Amino acid sequence: MSDLLNILDVHEEEIYLTLFESLEQAQCPKLLQTQAGSCRALLDGLRNCHTPGNESSASDWARVLRDEAVSVGVPYAEVMTGLNCLERAVRFHAVKAINQKAALLSVLTELGNAIHRLRGHYVEILLAEEPGSLHQRDTFVALAHSVDAFICMATLHGKPFYLNPAGCRLLGLTEEETTLSNTLHDYYTDESWEELRDVAVPAVKETGLWEGQSQIRNVQTGKLVYVLTTMLLVRGSHSDKPSCLAIIHRDASDQIRLERALAESQARKHAILESALDPIITINHQGVITEFNRAAEQTFGHARERVLGTQPSEVLFPPSKSAGHQNRIDRYLDAGEGSLLGRRIEVTAVRASGETFPAEMAMTISHEQGAPVLTFFVRDISQRKKAEDEQARYAAELERSNQELEQFAYVASHDLQEPLRKIRTFSDRLEVKCADQLDETGRECIDRMQSAAERMQTLIEGLLTLSRVTTRGRNFERVDLGEIAREVVSDLEVQIERVGGRVAVGKLPVIQADPLQMRQLLQNLIGNALKFRRPEAPPVVKIHGRFVEGRKQREAGASLLGERCRIVVEDNGIGFEIRHLDRVFGVFQRLHPRDVYDGTGIGLPICRKIVERHGGSITAESVPGGGSTFEVVLPIAHPKRGKGKEQKE
Repeated sequence: MSDLLNILDVHEEEIYLTLFESLEQAQCPKLLQTQAGSCRALLDGLRNCHTPGNESSASDWARVLRDEAVSVGVPYAEVMTGLNCLERAVRFHAVKAINQKAALLSVLTELGNAIHRLRGHYVEILLAEEPGSLHQRDTFVALAHSVDAFICMATLHGKPFYLNPAGCRLLGLTEEETTLSNTLHDYYTDESWEELRDVAVPAVKETGLWEGQSQIRNVQTGKLVYVLTTMLLVRGSHSDKPSCLAIIHRDASDQIRLERALAESQARKHAILESALDPIITINHQGVITEFNRAAEQTFGHARERVLGTQPSEVLFPPSKSAGHQNRIDRYLDAGEGSLLGRRIEVTAVRASGETFPAEMAMTISHEQGAPVLTFFVRDISQRKKAEDEQARYAAELERSNQELEQFAYVASHDLQEPLRKIRTFSDRLEVKCADQLDETGRECIDRMQSAAERMQTLIEGLLTLSRVTTRGRNFERVDLGEIAREVVSDLEVQIERVGGRVAVGKLPVIQADPLQMRQLLQNLIGNALKFRRPEAPPVVKIHGRFVEGRKQREAGASLLGERCRIVVEDNGIGFEIRHLDRVFGVFQRLHPRDVYDGTGIGLPICRKIVERHGGSITAESVPGGGSTFEVVLPIAHPKRGKGKEQKE
């Protein structure tokens, strides 16, 4: 069944009502009084005219309508108006019912051709009547004048003898110029004229009808107009002998635009499919592959010709999984919907060589000419999976290496304490018991040995502290950084007074963290700011913080996961050259001699270790003699984890 007949069957009642209203508005009262001109009869005539093998029924309808028109006195213009109303009513409901451009174009073309054939049957019966009647001649003129189509009557040799007003307008002639030249050649392009002469005329002489497309030239503007052409062989009423030719043209500009738009759309679609980096595969409503782009050929290893017309389960998936995938495809095509549509899923696909590979697939469903169409978007993720496996392996190795390194640092530092204690013990005994026997050089050696042992003890304790950042860390909990900063300042009160300094604590956020490590972080940063001061200026330290994303930028009630805060510790101390930034965070790295500024070079590495354990970052900006600014960025909250791990409160 054609798409037009399907529209007539499915929407017959709606079309009937629309046609009835249209006929009443167009003031066709006499046509509605006839049986052949009723809405139902007009629809039946259209259906018969479009159904193959029913041309005689359509011709009979036209003959009955003509007889009733003469009896009731229906003007021919009213008959043509009724056919125009029929075409508009069907067109209206076709546009509402069909979404696809190609399908709509097909239906509108079928409709125009069918209405055109109905007009042709009516004109043929009209012209077959006895030519001597003035009434018949007038009614034919009224008919030809009432339609928008180009109507030209010509002899069997092609000499035109009548052109209606619509034809004059199309050719750019005035109404006074209705007499055409001896040939129609002047009004057609060479290609169109050759087709009419060599193809259309022989076809009309053999079958009585030819339909096609032509190009007509407007003699005033020179503009070429695309038209749909129908050529009829008109016979007499009492004889089968042909009497003349009827040439009818309808402006096809809209149809040509639709065809061009459709062609451009198809070309864009084809270009997108062929330039896509990932396979794109389309399955029609029958469950077979209709599109298989170049990327699909390269990924699956199948030639397009080999795949088109096959079921996707036969070529895309391993035999063990093909039945399940095909069942899902069939269900989705039958229902027009599915739970996995629009979602990316991982599947196992198979190449032409039989090699399986992991793929990511998304499915969408659309409709073409009223039937569901399923489209697969496939991505080969073999390399991604391999990279993920490699990354997981490297991460596991790195985690194991870090744990071994931390354990080694802890054990080494712990084991070094025992010989160090013996060194200090025996040096103390030597100093007490043998002091009288030692000269100045011996006492100086003991002092240096004890001083070195103290430094060694300090270094070992620092190394132990660094290793314990991860191994001895506590669970994360709610921590008020402002409160901790004030407690640290209180603990350093003696040192602050000794150097004549000042520490200003500004507003600091509340976060989830290890409270002891936050205390150690701030104490190290503030302590360094007090230590590395300029002799001529008392130290001034400022601490403040804020959210990286302001509260106004966050939606009310939104989770804090992913939110971060920035903590700043700035001073007016000696500063350092920014090229030494990496060194200041290195273990046992010092920028100044020990006799100028004491320390072990372990404080800032501990700060970095603490910040990294909390998933944050630390950096600094500094100018020699212009002070330093240390910036710490920390998460506000942490996701829940297992026992013994960081948890969200």
